[in-house]
Amino acid sequence: MDFSSATKYLNVLLSLVPEFLKNTKYEKYIQFWPIFLIGFLFALFATPVIGKLATKYDVTDKPGQRKRGREFDNPQKAIHEGITPTLGGLAITIPILIAIPLFFKLDSFTIPILLSLLVLTIGATLDDVFVLSSKAQLFFQVVAAGIIALSILNITSIPFFDIDLNAFSYNFSIFGIQQSLSLPGDLILFFWLLVCINAVKWTAGSPGIIEANSLVIFSLIFIISVRYTSIFSSTLSILATGGLLIFLFFAFPPQKIFTGSSGKSVYGFLICILAIVADTKLSTTAMLLILPLVDFLYVIVKRYITYKPKSLGELMKISGLDHLHHQLIKLNLSRKHVVLIETSITLLLGSFAILATGAIRYFALTISLSLGIAFIVYINIKASKGQEEKLKKESPESKYSY
Repeated sequence: MDFSSATKYLNVLLSLVPEFLKNTKYEKYIQFWPIFLIGFLFALFATPVIGKLATKYDVTDKPGQRKRGREFDNPQKAIHEGITPTLGGLAITIPILIAIPLFFKLDSFTIPILLSLLVLTIGATLDDVFVLSSKAQLFFQVVAAGIIALSILNITSIPFFDIDLNAFSYNFSIFGIQQSLSLPGDLILFFWLLVCINAVKWTAGSPGIIEANSLVIFSLIFIISVRYTSIFSSTLSILATGGLLIFLFFAFPPQKIFTGSSGKSVYGFLICILAIVADTKLSTTAMLLILPLVDFLYVIVKRYITYKPKSLGELMKISGLDHLHHQLIKLNLSRKHVVLIETSITLLLGSFAILATGAIRYFALTISLSLGIAFIVYINIKASKGQEEKLKKESPESKYSY
């Protein structure tokens, strides 16, 4: 991996850091602030434009009317209100696609990542526009995961298992791009990517959840990447963080735009790739994605036991109100409360990935933030329920009594 061009670019960024922050322990984090700003500003100006174009050409999500090929989705899953434009994820993915060739040398490391992201973005955008079948969506995911599995990006270990991931290894090249097939490691990586893509994608059932969770996770990846001196992961994670911070304003309930497949099919993939690049371990990704992963596995197992599908394709077609956000809404929580609850849990659980790097101070900060958000949500829920009970007890005549 030749990051000489990125190193030169970082030296330029370093010159932009205010003098009073130089030569401090936070300097290595703060030097990325221009990248954060680029992502922030691009999303700020691009999101309204994308929303208008999506509305103009009817690339929208209509409650109870969205199709999947020839099959209708479960209308009850459409728990948002009103016709909402999609394609919003392009405000996050486009800057990332531009940043890779702009900041880094195109070589055997960056080209497969760029190609796989292009494949996912194209497939996801087609899904937003033409509403692809589940098989077509899975095809694009398989191609993207396959490109990475055959690349030189490898994993070095998996949690709880002491096995040789490179028992069989074969190196070759395609058009001058080095490829590496290592078994069983690459096979595990292939399926791990598919799981991460869909686990994150399935959190997008209620407005704002996938954006808030992804914002938290990309922020944590940035801290981990800087500590491991991974320039690639640091740059792309902080770029995504900046974009998602402003995009969450548009996606937070009541939503003005949806991330759409153009974002939700990419976020999980990118989170998985950047976490692996940072320290080459699956455990980091697992800790960061623990909430969507557990929810994903629970839903898969429950649907398999309930419907007994004959194939993986049939299993993936099943839809229902099984996810965590559906259960929280059944508890009469507002969509805003659901977003904040899931965000605080993601921040709390993801903080242990920070602890694994030895960053005690950042671990304490993320724990405090998650508990603070949870406390505020709890108070708001109690207050709203108390107000409802008060209104129920208050009769119309009592308003005019003395």
